[in-house]
Amino acid sequence: MKQTRLLLDANISPETAMFLRSLGFDVESLIEEGLGGLDDVAVVERARKTRRVLITFDLDFGELYYFSARRAFSIIILRLDDQRVENVNVALQKFFVKYRRLFGGKKKRLAVVSDSDLRIVE
Repeated sequence: MKQTRLLLDANISPETAMFLRSLGFDVESLIEEGLGGLDDVAVVERARKTRRVLITFDLDFGELYYFSARRAFSIIILRLDDQRVENVNVALQKFFVKYRRLFGGKKKRLAVVSDSDLRIVE
């Protein structure tokens, strides 16, 4: 299976980056790269150019996804009441157990992961 490439927004802990790497993901973290100050458009451009799935808590990226040319990037938006690292890691692990194959290819998707719901838009 092709390795899924992820880009963690500045609001996602580097501890989650380490956790996802331990699961076999190719992870780039804006915090680890010292790029926590990038604006949203620059983050989207980085995800698009590096062909990475963006993971964020920031709902504004949903609008950028819808209005990007041909939905030019994939994104997972987390809407979790408990945003502690442990809870985020569990939520992402559960998500990727079921849906990893959907986020490794060329087709671009938006997923919204909440405590009680999951939506995937193509």
